[in-house]
Order: sequence, then C-alpha cells, then structure tokens
Amino acid sequence: MSAQTLLSGGDKWYSYSGMIFGDVSAPATIQMIFVPNTGLRDSLVHICPFYGKEVTTTSGKQLGILIKLDDVEVYKAQGEYTSRIANGETIPLLVPRQSKLEVISLNVSENNTQTRGCNLVGYYI
Repeated sequence: MSAQTLLSGGDKWYSYSGMIFGDVSAPATIQMIFVPNTGLRDSLVHICPFYGKEVTTTSGKQLGILIKLDDVEVYKAQGEYTSRIANGETIPLLVPRQSKLEVISLNVSENNTQTRGCNLVGYYI
C-alpha cells in the first residue's frame, strides 16, 4: 500500500497499491490506498482500480471498490459497474485540501483469492 508521492513538477501526485490478493481468511474489505492528508491544495484525482482476472460472478458477489473521504463513503460499486472498471475505466473525484482519502477493495468469500489493485493520480487545482 502506497501513500501520497509528489511528482517532480510539484503539481501532481500519485499513489498505488501494487498487486494485492487475499486467501480464504481475507476480510470483506482490504485497504488498497490510504492518504491521511492530501495536502494544502484541492485535487482532481483519477482512481483506476484493476483486477487480476475478469469479473464474472453474479451481481453483488464481485470484487468491488469503496472510496472514502474523511470517513464518508463517496463512491461504492460492487456489481455490474465493477465489470466496466475492470475494463479500464477510471473514477474521477474532486478531493478538498487536507482530506483523508481511502480506496478499499470489497470482496466476498467467492473471490477472496482474486488479485486486485489500484492506481491513482492527483492533479492540484
């Protein structure tokens, strides 16, 4: 799991989780990205979750994604929309300055061992 890293130009930042996978005892949620404080400027972030294999199980039993800003759920998908994310769609989000940002993987027992991850790039605005 990666925290916020400033790019060399100073106007963008990134974070990435790397490839994460669970085992049969994996919890229902796995934190992929955690930024405790996004800094002194507002950001436009593009969040790109990815999955190690195609999401094909029944609706509601797929891997999903949950995004929280300051402990408030601002985005949640675990169903048909998750398949579109798996095909490369990004999630744009405005993030106010000094926010806590969390990207969490949602899973159920049918997909505990499936690999997943997340990349994020933020643009200061």
